[in-house]
Amino acid sequence: MLLVLAGVAIATLTGDNGILTKAVQAKDATRGGEVKEYVEMAIAENTMADNTNGTRRTRAEVISELEKQGKLTAEEVTMLADVDVITIGGIEINFGELFTLVDMYDKAIADNCINQDGNCTNKRHLHIGDYVDYKNPTSGVKTAEKEKTGYTSNQVYEASKNQLNWRVLGKDSTTGGIKLISGRPMKSNNSETDPYLHLYGAKGYLNSETVLNDLCSLYTTQYGTARSIKQKDIDEITGVTTDEKIKEVNIDKYYGNKQYGDTYSFDNQYTPQSWLNEKQQTTVSGTINGYYYSINSKVEEDAPAVTLSNTRIYNMLFNNIEYQQGASYWLASCGVRAGLGYAYFGPGMVRIGDNATRTGAYSLFDSRGNNGIVWASVRPVISLKSGITENEIPKVPDRTEETWNF
Repeated sequence: MLLVLAGVAIATLTGDNGILTKAVQAKDATRGGEVKEYVEMAIAENTMADNTNGTRRTRAEVISELEKQGKLTAEEVTMLADVDVITIGGIEINFGELFTLVDMYDKAIADNCINQDGNCTNKRHLHIGDYVDYKNPTSGVKTAEKEKTGYTSNQVYEASKNQLNWRVLGKDSTTGGIKLISGRPMKSNNSETDPYLHLYGAKGYLNSETVLNDLCSLYTTQYGTARSIKQKDIDEITGVTTDEKIKEVNIDKYYGNKQYGDTYSFDNQYTPQSWLNEKQQTTVSGTINGYYYSINSKVEEDAPAVTLSNTRIYNMLFNNIEYQQGASYWLASCGVRAGLGYAYFGPGMVRIGDNATRTGAYSLFDSRGNNGIVWASVRPVISLKSGITENEIPKVPDRTEETWNF
């Protein structure tokens, strides 16, 4: 009789509906509730941090904090390396909103995945060249005023006529957020056959960076700040990031010009400023900070070329960029180059020329007083806030871009 009663007691304690089992379940449910509350609070605090320029906590930090508090087991932490949603005590907890685009980008790098063919199926990866669904503003107008560009008329850009696709360009070294680049440049309202931004002479040179960045600011939203692409963006992709590397690949010297970093000085000539100030002659001097280099093909037999082996990235930046016909585009980075007798002043440009894809400072004005008119397209870049998640800006399949031929 005593044995029977003992068996009943044990069953009462340990069965599926036993007291001990229910106690464990209740304990897990309590823990699950605490973890869910902690995660939701972290998400709310991150949202507040985004709106106040505060500091976000990353997904990894939140998981580490919960593990240290004994709220997550080692097994659950391991599971979260591959999934966003786990269940504790019957309570479903979604860590996905803590997983940012930066996390995805860093994971792809850690996994040594560059997605050159565009066929990566890892949903937790984000690569340079991937498309994301950044929502374009549907309204807004920017004007490049003729007083700043030196052109004969104002040039107008409308957001409603420029609903662009967006691709990953890398990570912003200043903000730590992901950089996006438009799949194709913006088009002006000039005419059906002229979508370009025209810059002329000394005025165009002095105001080019401001004008380009202002036009691109059409795409600034709550998620990030828009500006024009610049030389540094290109250099980070191609690996031309040091003075030594610039000098190694600079092809300007093959045209009889001075090397990057050399000094120049010419008497009785004009700077852009002195030319506009009643054409006053002065000594034009300084240090060369403009340069050219070629991508994947040489302009001269013994000239260097920068190799970019990732064809997906190459096509994103350097396809369909025929000079003053295709989608060649300005870089909001002014530079000075110099020959033996005078200096050239201009913003950067990416274009095909001399049978090679080239990037570097282009001349709008030279110190002899010559002004030139040049046109190219405007291509915006967006620096996203570092805490943007895929829920806010999801990764999407590759899209087809329009071919420019004007």
